[in-house]
Amino acid sequence: MSGADAARAERDREALRPTRYIPALDGLRAVAVLLVVASHAAPAHLVPGGFGVTLFFFISGYLLTGQLAEEHRRTGRIDFRGFYLRRMLRLLPAGLAFVAVSGLVFLALGGSLGAAEWVSALLYGANYFDILAGYRSDLAVAGPHGAVAVAHPFSILWSLAVEEHFYLLWPVALFALLRAGGWRAAAALLVLLCLVEPVWRAVLHAICHGPLPGSGCGMVPEIRIYAATDTRFDSLAYGALAALLAVQTETRRFLPLLHARGAQAAALGLIAAGFLVRDETFREVLRYTVQGLAFLIAIPALLVGPSRLRRLLEGRIPVLIGRLSYSIYLWHWLAGMIATYGFAQAPILRVVVYVGLTALLSSISWLAIERPMLRLRRRAGSTAPSPATGAVVPGAARAPAAVSVAPRA
Repeated sequence: MSGADAARAERDREALRPTRYIPALDGLRAVAVLLVVASHAAPAHLVPGGFGVTLFFFISGYLLTGQLAEEHRRTGRIDFRGFYLRRMLRLLPAGLAFVAVSGLVFLALGGSLGAAEWVSALLYGANYFDILAGYRSDLAVAGPHGAVAVAHPFSILWSLAVEEHFYLLWPVALFALLRAGGWRAAAALLVLLCLVEPVWRAVLHAICHGPLPGSGCGMVPEIRIYAATDTRFDSLAYGALAALLAVQTETRRFLPLLHARGAQAAALGLIAAGFLVRDETFREVLRYTVQGLAFLIAIPALLVGPSRLRRLLEGRIPVLIGRLSYSIYLWHWLAGMIATYGFAQAPILRVVVYVGLTALLSSISWLAIERPMLRLRRRAGSTAPSPATGAVVPGAARAPAAVSVAPRA
């Protein structure tokens, strides 16, 4: 490697370092959350909300792994107490407020909630509860103009459950692997996960869509693959793998690939395939693998290369939306439920109310709950570089009749 190439590789490593604040990642969060919000207001399958979910998973895996690996490199340890305290302060206050308010509003609209539904929402088990209970959308309540189908208030929490399970399991495994075999051992496990997951999804696809679906498929077989932690872990693992590879001195000779037009074109081709191939087996078994491989190339390439897209993502408005993405994710679901209940017969007005309420509720949540908690989090010794780091994985659940959500977007 020439001196110029070595210098560029070092600049690339610095640009990819997850412990620094990367504005473009907030911009990507904005893209992801806007896809989800739009998918919940558009006709089914028109807007790829599920793609936004996978993008959020990748970003979370990237930032979390990079920060913990850097802490271990500097200190030889990982402060688990501090890590989980910061996670709790970042996620729980707004999450608990959302569960309480959304549940009470749903009851006020005439819905009913059992103890298991409250417990699964509060303990990050909403995804598996949804699988067992049958995604719980299109629930009929008595609206002002007759019966209205609204979404269950807690269904959107499935994706947060996936992330929380990752937060509970991966830091401990990462520490053990870094201590025993270094970053190569951790990377090897991530590669293994990325290889095993599509095989596991293929097995479940065969079982759940066979003549005698297995009891583990739940009431809606496609949701078993879409929303379960054991079938979506690789979406986070690809981000974790990118973080480990990006900052290692030993891997810097591969960084020029990020500038290669061929590699970038291949990544875009994979993303396009995820949208264009509509075969059911591909979408349930290989889609998340294809998207993960695309992100493994495309997102680091975006971060290291000067481009109009990166400058656009680093703009003031995308960064602001990215910082609010957790609030937007939580409260847009309640906004959609209220808009559907009150304006089911007026589609345009319903969307206007949905968007306006989303902006209002998420702003209140940010100002009254999240921003004060972030200050407290910093006092707890946060190492996160971005105000928006945290579990932000807006889920594309199924749609009520009036505000549609496409699970296979």
